[in-house]
Amino acid sequence: MNFLIISLMSSLVLATQDSGYPAGFFADCPGMNRTTTLSDETKDSLSVVLIWPTRTLFGNSQATCKLSISGAACVARHLDFKKRKTMIFISGYLDASFSPLVRFIVSPYLKRGRNIIIVETFPVLLRSYPLAARLTKPIGNILGEFLAELTHRGMSPNKLELVGGSLGAHIASRAAVKYHYLTHKKPARLTGLDPAGPCFRNLPPSERFNPTAAQRVDALHTNMDVFGIADTVAQVDFYANGGEYQPAIAGNFLLPCFVPCSHIRAAFYWLYATSNTDKFIALRCDSVFHARRGDCYDGHIETNVLGPKTNFSRPGIYYLPIKAEKPFYFGEEGLVRKSFGLTNYLLNAVSDENLII
Repeated sequence: MNFLIISLMSSLVLATQDSGYPAGFFADCPGMNRTTTLSDETKDSLSVVLIWPTRTLFGNSQATCKLSISGAACVARHLDFKKRKTMIFISGYLDASFSPLVRFIVSPYLKRGRNIIIVETFPVLLRSYPLAARLTKPIGNILGEFLAELTHRGMSPNKLELVGGSLGAHIASRAAVKYHYLTHKKPARLTGLDPAGPCFRNLPPSERFNPTAAQRVDALHTNMDVFGIADTVAQVDFYANGGEYQPAIAGNFLLPCFVPCSHIRAAFYWLYATSNTDKFIALRCDSVFHARRGDCYDGHIETNVLGPKTNFSRPGIYYLPIKAEKPFYFGEEGLVRKSFGLTNYLLNAVSDENLII
């Protein structure tokens, strides 16, 4: 009888945990709470790539400007802030403005007639990851100052959207906070694509991707215990396939996507969600613990969608069922509980408490 009571109590404790297990990879990094600055020479090397729709053969034009107060004048000469909304994209660790993935992500925005500003972070973040993580704050501050200057030159905060992947999510959030400090206004939207977890897990919310940084803030989690972060960091948090491992098709076999693949999948899901605006249907969950295993189908089902049509009047934690093959979404089929077998097996990691080291 005592054993039964203890078992029931243990189950209750696990059910009330918000993130489940494991606790997460590389939670702390040295120097994350210290002030990190960039030299004038490094600041002068920062740049942005502009892309805007035109009636040319290729359908768009491109230019490069400095990421600085003076560089804002260069941007204002090329982009029409009155007619078009502006999308800022900041990629992750060791990614660059010319990578195919970055260009794929911004392409749907370009088709919708947006101004595109890609922040070139590769030359600065090309160093060890812990140091690159420390550099997200000064880069974000510089970007925030840059965006504030663009607002002085006609860019409305209500037409400003920031999207950041991995480390870029934290840069985007810091930029939005700095922008608000300088203008007393918030960007219309901030989206984090699997915001980076290593070095950020134990930081306070004000020092990482922040749900108050913009008018509307959402995050997509795809590898939350390794390269991503398990905590709720937005007004609306989507946990794709539970937020940790993503399904994949290799030949005729269903295989887990594992770590790097799962982390990068956030960008692919976002790409397809921006083109299929009502297809990535997610179900609201009581906690991250429930979202991890997709235990969100009991009782009243409340839904939301990943992408441009996310309903921010329904904040919370959402489980997003995902298919292994493109275009990844289940649509309304995802409202029926499914078992993912092999992927769920990967969730059965041995708890740290059971290890003797």
